[in-house]
Amino acid sequence: MTETAKKTTARKPARRAPAIDETLKAVQDRAAKITSALPLVGGRTPHLADYAERYEAWLAHNVRRAEMGVEGTDGHLLEQAFAALSAGTDDARRARLLTVAAYAVQAARALDERGASE
Repeated sequence: MTETAKKTTARKPARRAPAIDETLKAVQDRAAKITSALPLVGGRTPHLADYAERYEAWLAHNVRRAEMGVEGTDGHLLEQAFAALSAGTDDARRARLLTVAAYAVQAARALDERGASE
């Protein structure tokens, strides 16, 4: 009686998702390469009313998505970006921009975690 040899294949080690500190460092490195001379809103005439309309549209879209149970980071990211661009004060803009950054970091981490589990 002969035994068949059990074949084994070497598995690649799972990719480790970067820690939040690594992700934030990557964001800092990219931010350092973006010129600070650009204004927040470009063009000849800031279209703040257009941004406010887009914010309202994404807010309503996200409410519908939540009701259907299909929310996504994309919608919240866009909602907050348009809210920041249409905000009336620099403090409000800054607060919303930090929220945009937080959603972007969370989205990057989700991609890292998805890649680590594949």
